[in-house]
Amino acid sequence: MKGRKADLRTIDGGLKGVPKAPASLPDGIVPEWNLIAAEMVERKILTASMMGVLETYVVALWTVRECQKAIAEHGLLVSSAHDKLKPNPASGMMSKAMETVARLSAELGLTPAARSKQGFQKGEKKSGGAPDGLDV
Repeated sequence: MKGRKADLRTIDGGLKGVPKAPASLPDGIVPEWNLIAAEMVERKILTASMMGVLETYVVALWTVRECQKAIAEHGLLVSSAHDKLKPNPASGMMSKAMETVARLSAELGLTPAARSKQGFQKGEKKSGGAPDGLDV
């Protein structure tokens, strides 16, 4: 769905500590969970209800990395059952996973554009003032 993205703000009731990674996550991606969750907790934007979205984001990121490995190992084109070249199935999977990563990273406030929105910054600023370092 296209349109204006919601302005995300510090959430009352945000988690105070980094939640343990779900057991369903592949071991190799757990450090990424810890890194992202810690950043979101620090910015006070992670709540219990957002855990599923964060898990989906991390699994999609893991999927992208696994597809990249498969493409590196087997190439962009692979042989079909009839010895014809066809696109590596990992390419299609990676494309879908990358779309998910892009969409959810914006929703979770992980992109520079999302962080620049009011509510994603560490120190909330009042709107309408001059930019930092500009004397008016």
